[in-house]
Amino acid sequence: MSKPFVFKARLNVADLFHHANHQEVFTTALQKAETLDHFVLKLLGYCALSYEQEAHLNSLSEKQKPDVWLEDEQGYITVALYAGEMDLEDIVRVAKQSQKLVLLIKEGAQWFDSVSERLSYVDNISIFQLEADFIDSLSEALSRSLHWDIVIEQNQISVSDKTEYYETTVVKLV
Repeated sequence: MSKPFVFKARLNVADLFHHANHQEVFTTALQKAETLDHFVLKLLGYCALSYEQEAHLNSLSEKQKPDVWLEDEQGYITVALYAGEMDLEDIVRVAKQSQKLVLLIKEGAQWFDSVSERLSYVDNISIFQLEADFIDSLSEALSRSLHWDIVIEQNQISVSDKTEYYETTVVKLV
């Protein structure tokens, strides 16, 4: 892919866990070096963080910024969310740069098994895992539309795109 694939996103988010409803409307793009899995995880992470204050979406794949983040009035990143797996060295580095680090990953035990014992060095990290079929289905559905109705519950996320309905269990690994 030589150019980014541009989407006009309309995300209706019903966050039952945080008792918040809101709509996010913006233009975003799947960057040429970005996988569909990463793009979908990033959008879901954006929805999960946007309940409280303005969440920032890294739509230009700036390497200095997380995929999604919250910041305080002084511009300090309070919550940094990364979509996908990271090297342990990167986790330690990024955890020092924000109050809270969140990883949203696709189901697949190999990565987590390889880093889980060493994550005790990072006290401000949370890792959430979503089912692989859910991410794969949403990736395939991107060709239809990015107009999603999203419901976030304590251990579950569901997405409807007016044609199909997708649902997954969210597992907190750390």
